[in-house]
Amino acid sequence: MNTHPTDRLPMDAGADARFDAAIRTRHATALAQLSPQVRAQLAQRRVAALRGEQAGARRHRLRFAVAGFAALSALALGVRLYPQEAPPAAAPASTQLANSTGGSLPLDEDPDFYAWLGSAEAPRLAME
Repeated sequence: MNTHPTDRLPMDAGADARFDAAIRTRHATALAQLSPQVRAQLAQRRVAALRGEQAGARRHRLRFAVAGFAALSALALGVRLYPQEAPPAAAPASTQLANSTGGSLPLDEDPDFYAWLGSAEAPRLAME
């Protein structure tokens, strides 16, 4: 029972012409409602299409340039924020002093140093 849609309709050339005229009238009405800028753009695009130019080829190049710049910026930001290995720092002066005097602990960890700071001699020595 599959029938083609054109099999059910009678062939009427007058109906086709009326349909075509109605569509053309609606198209003309729609074009009249467009702004002059839009009509100019449509005319330019029609001329470009008739010449065989690709629509938007220039925009694609700009998009690729913007995407490349964004990728490069993201890479630069990633390199900038990536935690880098710190070079081994030289030993603090207090550690070098403790090691040179034969002490086994650095000054900031030596309990005798803190005991000396709390003694009565420390303010007097600091004044000198």
